[in-house]
Amino acid sequence: MKLKKKKKNPNGFILWEGKSPINKALDIALIVTGFEKNTDNDKTGNLLQSWILYKHLAPHKAFKIKAYGESVCGDCCHATYNNPKENGFATCYVRVYQGPRAVWDCWRNGKGYEYIGDNWNIFNNKYLRLGSFGDPAMVPFYIWDKALKEVYKNAGKNEKLHTGYTHQWRKEFASDFKGTVMASCDGMKDYIEATSHGWKPFRVRKKEEPKLKEEIICPSSIEANRVSSCDQCFLCDGNSKPVTIIQH
Repeated sequence: MKLKKKKKNPNGFILWEGKSPINKALDIALIVTGFEKNTDNDKTGNLLQSWILYKHLAPHKAFKIKAYGESVCGDCCHATYNNPKENGFATCYVRVYQGPRAVWDCWRNGKGYEYIGDNWNIFNNKYLRLGSFGDPAMVPFYIWDKALKEVYKNAGKNEKLHTGYTHQWRKEFASDFKGTVMASCDGMKDYIEATSHGWKPFRVRKKEEPKLKEEIICPSSIEANRVSSCDQCFLCDGNSKPVTIIQH
């Protein structure tokens, strides 16, 4: 009896698999979803979502183990393994057991996703969020560059079509991302250091802290009354203006 081949999930593609630059040993991958079904995230809007995932353990379990968690999120101070809380959420806004787990389950236990192959043109006329989960700098820049070249292939001169953030901006392996993603900054010390090295900062601040004159309050934040969404704004393209948001 011939076994019927499982049909792959057409909503996502595997763009890359390789070793984490943090320890150069652990297997991670980049998967992009949203090609068939838009995200339910009202804040980000109609952006393709990208997931950097540790291969051998579901993310809600992997993030309880420092080595596995940091293979995709590095030294981010908001990650559970660096900032554990009794409720298990830490200060990271991503619920690891939801979106990241669903993508991982499909990849490893379900129908799975096709490899991108030579089909990079599927990014034409799309919006892309670099690092919906995981730090984009964990993936070689040339992979993102291939996708972004297709994203911007038919774009206008000053049109912006992507967003992204990295907590790894101090590290050498993240240097190529300057001008493409924001430097995630937790306080003024980070802000000053990042700007002095040419990064555009995205600063998370406490409620009582004022914004700086040169900063723009995130238009999709509660404090800005959600006047826009990421797929309409694109200030966080790594090359526009400093952006700030109250910690949430």
